Amino acid sequence: MSALGAFCNQLIAFVEDLAETYPEEKDLLMGVQAMKLMKQANPRMLHRLFAEYVNPTVQERILVEDDAYVIDNAKAIFDSQYSDMLTLFWVFKKHWTSMSETNKQHIWKYLKSLVLLARRVPDTLA
Repeated sequence: MSALGAFCNQLIAFVEDLAETYPEEKDLLMGVQAMKLMKQANPRMLHRLFAEYVNPTVQERILVEDDAYVIDNAKAIFDSQYSDMLTLFWVFKKHWTSMSETNKQHIWKYLKSLVLLARRVPDTLA
């Protein structure tokens, strides 16, 4: 499997897990469907959107599990724009403070994995 394929699969699995954990949040289900369609039509777009919202500064803050920075960044993004990629940040804005430590650790593992996989995707892919 290519790095891009692995990245897309991991991203979709993450949002699917969020949707399963928070079934009352219908936007997560819509995000999963949008990402699946995007993966079929143009998987590179998923990577581009991730890179846009999870820029190198945010990536470094994810790798050191800086939840305060990521929460502030998530709130700023939500207040200024909408994108299907925002489902990644939604959990920080809405549920982070009430989430169990176990769930927080699962989310950090997913996000770190996504950052590392995204970095492996060659920029030259069309």
